[in-house]
Order: sequence, then C-alpha cells, then structure tokens
Amino acid sequence: MAFQVSSLEQSRAFYTAFYGFEYAFAAYEDQEAWYLKINDDQFVKLVSKPEGTDDNRLVEVAFQVSDIKTTVAMLRERGLKPAPVEKKPDGTLASVLVDPNGHNLIFVEYTSDSKQAQARGKYLGARRVSDRLLHVGITIKDEATANALYRDALGFQEIWRGSRKDGSPDAWVNMQMPGNRGDYVEYILVNDMKLSRAQKGTMHHMCLLTDDIKKAHSDMLFNALPDLERYEPLIARNNRWVCNVHDLDGTRCEVMESKEAIKK
Repeated sequence: MAFQVSSLEQSRAFYTAFYGFEYAFAAYEDQEAWYLKINDDQFVKLVSKPEGTDDNRLVEVAFQVSDIKTTVAMLRERGLKPAPVEKKPDGTLASVLVDPNGHNLIFVEYTSDSKQAQARGKYLGARRVSDRLLHVGITIKDEATANALYRDALGFQEIWRGSRKDGSPDAWVNMQMPGNRGDYVEYILVNDMKLSRAQKGTMHHMCLLTDDIKKAHSDMLFNALPDLERYEPLIARNNRWVCNVHDLDGTRCEVMESKEAIKK
C-alpha cells in the first residue's frame, strides 16, 4: 500500500521506530518513493509530497501477480481496461486499473531484477511488531458498483460486514481476495458523505496482523510509542482486538489480533 508523506525521513523514522519496518530501497517515478519492508512480498511505500500531502493520502493499492501479461489479458477478457504493462523504476512489471471510486489498483509482477526480488531475505527487522499486511481499507461510494469490479470481475468474496452500532446501516464489508492467503480489501461505505481530511486518513488505512495484541502494543511502547489512552487496544466491531495509530500525516495504521476477542 502506498501513501503520500510530507517527509520521507520523518515518516521512515516513524514506521521503523514504532513498527520495526526497515528501509529496503528507493525508487523514483513521478515522486521519490521509499519502500519499507513488512515481509519478502509486502511493503509500505512512502511517496514524497514535501509541498504538503493531499487530503486523500492514498496513492495506490498493489496486488502481486505471478505473470502480469496473463493477468492483464484476463482482466481485459472480463471487460476491464487495465493500462498497458510497463516496467517501473523499481524493476517490476505493472499495470494500473482505476476502480469506480478513483483508487489506483496496481497489478505487479516481481521480476528477477526488480528491487523487491533483490531484497529477498534482507531488511527483515527483528523488531517488527507484525510480519503480515492483512487488509487495506478504501472508501466506497456505491457498493453495487464496487462489487461489479471486486466481486464479479476480480473474484473477491464477502467474508464479513458490520455497522458502527447495532441497528444502523452497514459501514464495512470485507472482501477476500482469491487464493489461500486470506488477505482482503475492506470496503468503507461512505455513500454521499462529505469526508474531511482527518476522516480520509482514518478510512484509507492498512491493517497489520498479530497473534498477540498485548505483546504487539507492549513492543510498540518499548519502541517509543507514547503510553497514551488513545493507543490502548480495544475490541472493534468485528470482535477483534485492535490498536490504532496515525502517522505524521494522519494516515491510520491498524494492528489487529488474529483470534476473536470474545468467544461466542
């Protein structure tokens, strides 16, 4: 997942200090970008915007594929219009598809000479509080239109939906990707809401998985996270313990425990 940041140096210090994610490499496209490593396949991409970040700091969501040409052909067979495949500055082969809500979806093949491939086995920090990016959250104005892409064309499957309080309209829908990993995209249903900068930063988020939220929180405190009430773990609406922290530009990073908080 890629976000705009106003300072690469300060943002790198934030994610490395609190989460233990190490700097892996830089790439230069429209803007300079630094890649921080979660595991050998997953990265947090920080995109420089020193003149000031947009209200929407989300740049792109990337999906790794084994064969980009086959993927693009499949997408076109399903009536979609992905951009032509191009070699990116990081050495990957990639194609962009813009979803109905304007989010950039990047389908990426890690070629043998890509910086991602060359970084395999390296920069796996011993202080990481998580080694897996479980889901990304994106705002959705119209669920039916989103489903036409994510469910019908891409093959995602709904695994959970929930509301902000009992009896209120649905606010979140979790759409699991095809395959065995279990990663998913979280729809955040906004309909016709006019979102503030702070709301966009909270909604467009990444979620890191942990088996022990208390240990993860303790590790983050040891890593210099301030011991404040707003950073304390709490039980979310999906019955999982979570810990939420916003980065220096207001983008939320959620750490979530893998098991149910309350056994039913």
